[in-house]
Amino acid sequence: MKATGLGGWKARALLGVAFVLLAAVGLLAATVRIKVEGRWLGLYLLEARGGRGLELQDDLYLGDGSRLLMGASFSRLRGWLRAGAPAPAPGEAALELDWDERAGRGVVRNRLGDGRELVTLFGRYEDSDGGHPRGLFVGGAVPEVAGDLAHQDESGMALREDGHWVHIWCSVNEAAVDMIEPQPVLVYPGSFQYLGSRVLVQDPRRVVLESSHEITLRGGKLRMDRFAYFTAGEPFFRLGIRLTGLGPGPVAYSYVYGDEPWVGRFGSAAGNYGWIPGAYRTVEGRVDPVANRWAGIVDMKTGRANFVEWLGGDQPDDVYFSNHPGTFAEESQRVPLASNEIFIGLQWLERTLAPGQQRSMLLVLGVADSDPDTGVPRLPPAAARR
Repeated sequence: MKATGLGGWKARALLGVAFVLLAAVGLLAATVRIKVEGRWLGLYLLEARGGRGLELQDDLYLGDGSRLLMGASFSRLRGWLRAGAPAPAPGEAALELDWDERAGRGVVRNRLGDGRELVTLFGRYEDSDGGHPRGLFVGGAVPEVAGDLAHQDESGMALREDGHWVHIWCSVNEAAVDMIEPQPVLVYPGSFQYLGSRVLVQDPRRVVLESSHEITLRGGKLRMDRFAYFTAGEPFFRLGIRLTGLGPGPVAYSYVYGDEPWVGRFGSAAGNYGWIPGAYRTVEGRVDPVANRWAGIVDMKTGRANFVEWLGGDQPDDVYFSNHPGTFAEESQRVPLASNEIFIGLQWLERTLAPGQQRSMLLVLGVADSDPDTGVPRLPPAAARR
């Protein structure tokens, strides 16, 4: 009688399978970089940058989609766990917040009360230096959108109307400029030290968020405190930025804020031009930041437009339209706005903060209305009444 148990070919087969599994686990551990933040928005396997190895993440950001190999979203489960808040009545404006204070990332949904919805995402993108900003920096997408390269209009700031999404603002081009000679250096938000965030106010009518950061320049350090103010039914939000000198001596810097927003459709600036109060701008050039206190980009195909308004005590020195970030021709040169990166930029130039000294900037970002007679964009009534 033959012996039973683990002898013979069955035992050898089991040992072989075990060996293969152990080898696979070892190979996986050697080639897969685990990047789990604890947010658990899903589970995603990506090709590593440069094509060497793999990455396993529990979140997916705008810019990651081209490397995505496979994944599963946990949004339905998270939605079920958050269920319980009463839905707003039809025609009632209301805010909905999904914010992670530890990570400094999230989404504000503003049901405008007229059937439209405005969504604003913060800290869910890859910046120009390859970093992932944390805090109140506009940009990015939820994983389901980040992973769908064909449908990314619901990213950055987006407006849902008539059953579809209209792209309004993209991921912000924002940076502190280190002014120490011989060469100014852009320091992007992904390089700022994240100090934390807080939800200061949260109810269906108002949301106020705060995030804090530290910026290291060659001449010293700055503290940045950012505040986002939302009101239900208003198609915009206010963004306050306060900078404080941390020393050790006076810190010289400039600051830039802008966007190539792709108004209308994500990825396309076709039909996009600039606008200022009462007029379109179809060529590169400056905007007088004193005579004009707001400007934006309009999509001539749909008539939809965004706007940025500059308020507060520290006004920008330059506001401009251009075909590419960071450079522009004078209006007299008549350089048409004709690229796929049509850009609006604001610049605060050659500032200095001594230890303890502060400067504050206040911006308003949102969706513009249209003048019924001329069709030219204008501020929405709630913004114009301030």
